[in-house]
Amino acid sequence: MTDTAAAPRFSIVTAVYDVEPYLPAFIASIEGQRIPREDLEIVAVDDGSSDRSLDLLMDWARRSRFRVKVFTKPNAGQGSARNLGLDHATGEWVTFTDPDDMIHRDFLRVAGGFADAHPAIEVLASKPFLFFEDQRHRLDTHPRKRQYEPANRVANLDDEPNAFPGSASGSLYRRERIEAAGLRFDERVRPNFEDGHFAVRFLLLLQHLDVGLLRDAHYLYRKRAAGTSTLQRSLRDPGRYTNALEFGYLDVVARARDRFGRVPPWIQHLLIYELSWYLGEDEKISSTAYVAPEIAPRFHELLAAVIGELEPEVVTEHRVRRLSSVWVDLLSHGASEIPWHGPHAVRTRVDRVAGLQRVNYRFVGRPPDESFEVDGVVAEPAYAKTMAHRYYGADLLLERILWLPLGRAVRISVDGDVIPLLGRWPRLPNRARWRTRRRRLSAYRHRPVERAARSASRLLRRLRRLVTGRALRLAARTPPWRGRFRGAWLVMDRIHDADDNGERLFEYLRADRPDINAFFAIERGSPDWRRLDAGGKERLLAHGSFAWRMAMLNCAWLLSSHADAPIYRPPQLARTGPATWRFGFLQHGVIKDDLSRWLNHRELDLFVVSTDAELASIAGDGAPYRFTTRETHRTGLPRFDRLLATGRAVPEPDRDLVIVAPTWRQWLTLPLASGSQRRIVDAAFRDSEYIRSWLAILRSPSIAAAIERRGWQLGFMPHPNLQGIWDQLDLPANVVPLSFAGTDVQSLYARCGLLVTDYSSVAFNTAYIDRPVVYFQFDAAAMFGGAHVGRRGYFEYERDGFGPVAADLEAAERAIVAAVERGATPTPEYQARIDATFPVRDGGACARVVAAVEALSRPRAERPG
Repeated sequence: MTDTAAAPRFSIVTAVYDVEPYLPAFIASIEGQRIPREDLEIVAVDDGSSDRSLDLLMDWARRSRFRVKVFTKPNAGQGSARNLGLDHATGEWVTFTDPDDMIHRDFLRVAGGFADAHPAIEVLASKPFLFFEDQRHRLDTHPRKRQYEPANRVANLDDEPNAFPGSASGSLYRRERIEAAGLRFDERVRPNFEDGHFAVRFLLLLQHLDVGLLRDAHYLYRKRAAGTSTLQRSLRDPGRYTNALEFGYLDVVARARDRFGRVPPWIQHLLIYELSWYLGEDEKISSTAYVAPEIAPRFHELLAAVIGELEPEVVTEHRVRRLSSVWVDLLSHGASEIPWHGPHAVRTRVDRVAGLQRVNYRFVGRPPDESFEVDGVVAEPAYAKTMAHRYYGADLLLERILWLPLGRAVRISVDGDVIPLLGRWPRLPNRARWRTRRRRLSAYRHRPVERAARSASRLLRRLRRLVTGRALRLAARTPPWRGRFRGAWLVMDRIHDADDNGERLFEYLRADRPDINAFFAIERGSPDWRRLDAGGKERLLAHGSFAWRMAMLNCAWLLSSHADAPIYRPPQLARTGPATWRFGFLQHGVIKDDLSRWLNHRELDLFVVSTDAELASIAGDGAPYRFTTRETHRTGLPRFDRLLATGRAVPEPDRDLVIVAPTWRQWLTLPLASGSQRRIVDAAFRDSEYIRSWLAILRSPSIAAAIERRGWQLGFMPHPNLQGIWDQLDLPANVVPLSFAGTDVQSLYARCGLLVTDYSSVAFNTAYIDRPVVYFQFDAAAMFGGAHVGRRGYFEYERDGFGPVAADLEAAERAIVAAVERGATPTPEYQARIDATFPVRDGGACARVVAAVEALSRPRAERPG
């Protein structure tokens, strides 16, 4: 289109950078706007794209029915590009739509109609939707969706502080106000919050804080499947942890104080909303958020400054994002230098067998003075610890976890204050909950058919769950099933394989403790099922079968080497109500990383560990885990007993196998399907650095020559999650493929003359039987930066590992060749580390596990010791 002199009603300013795959959908959503063509101009600024984004923009400008202006500049960030666009915008209203997002066809029509009806309004906020690219559909699940009910409306931020608009991309602003104030995006605020910073500064220009909330103008935020959006990439950008806080959050605080003398609640709610994403991202089991050590002190200094501006009463009234009770306490008191303790304690669990109750309360600062009375009698905790709520490497909030005697009347005194004992952590205040519910119901009044359909569907689902669950419960109580499984111990490893701590413990129970009613569960038809079934293994149950369900509903203990959700709380029993069994985590290996984000979501009655350092990292004071020494027992892994005997049975001359056994990578596998433990390898695996690096080891001429001179063999044993990759590999003829499924893995460890791994806990297995190790860690930055499951824990490979650590191929080749030439014995330095890690290797791990289970099954007064 050619330019005209008439000013349009709307200007869309969009900053474009390397969005070629997404531009067609964005352009189509703009072209589909149902407004006159003279009412819209688009100012597109290409910010130095390296793909064909600029070509697509130029083509759009030639063919569009609207006025499209295209500019290009060297890359300098989104704020810089938007500012250039603002310099050339001429519309009455301006919005800053991101070029990977989309807007509904009525977006501008609704905005124009509302602006006509409310001429005094100067900022309009559209309703956000999430568009999940990999699923090709949008969801009305954005946290801010409730602000927009029940209809298009005007909200005053002083009256409704939770109605803040936080994004420039989904909002429209009167351009006259922007130009009169010379308002532009602060280019220092990057890679995030530039939108919120601009929005707050605009609002601070207004005399009356009225905002138009447009329920019927829909903005679609694209959730990229590749995780490459500006927001998604920002998680590893240092600016997110420095500039965004200093020039963004703290700047709006200073501006608010200059105008109002305080930080008004609506700005506090915006800050709470922003900080909740920091907290939520770091709480993920696997997060790409990363704060480099050199900027971590500055980040926490700035974070404390922002939190210090929040008033506790405002935090408790936040209704946009659902805040956990931990977040509420942290955002209210986590930055304070004044010692604080919670106004209440909470009973979080009851162990009626042991006669104990778990009581928690939170505090900041020094450990409080505490005393307890139960039913009028002074009581001491049977077990106690202080858990750290750790975010980005710093302990921002502490929590006491105490196991007190069970009783009706509990008196808790903390620093001289008697605090009440609640049955659960507090939720929203009743008034706010009712307000939220009333607003939701008022929205449904306009949609009676939808309301009736949803109510009927919800009722049918509840009835189906009730009938199915009750039928299973009734069946489980009948004499045949109850007589067979009541009080049983149900043991397993993974759903689809065995040969781990579960199978080893089950073998011990059948051989040495036949008095215990034990069964073993595994998926029918799996390789280990066929092996166990052919071997005449008694008491074998097919996982998922009706007999297995009856066993689960009657057993006293479920003991497994894995604590994944399909094992811990099987979906096949979701309709039968709360679990009646106790769960014992036998572990898959020695924990060396921080797995607290995953395991803290489990109620573990037994947590098996193997070393003193592992025990301290889980049950010790200051550890981020919720478990005390009540649950956590240093017994050693059940498979260590057989491993020790098997390893000692193989003399040194017969230790002739070099095992290359890398662990898996979360970014190379697809998400687990519901109820499954099988991971599918992603297509990116084929061309990944991971496979190139390990194939280089397997194809190394120097390593092959050293192994041949020694007369050894080279075997490749990828992690069970990657066992489906064999058909994608072109292994050299001298490499033996080693599989976990259907294989006696411990016999392979016994033959091992050298283990080559990266981060795998397999190294603890081979070290347990005094075999040397080499670590090849070519992608340490990604693994320790949060890209994989878990976080860096207490174990430092250079300090605690059982062999040398190589960061590149050349160093790895040298270390492996030297280890092969030296033979199947660790050097004195690494042997000393092994002996310090495992001072007791006596073949009694299974017996200790059984003793721990039996002790936890009796009243505490009857336990030995």
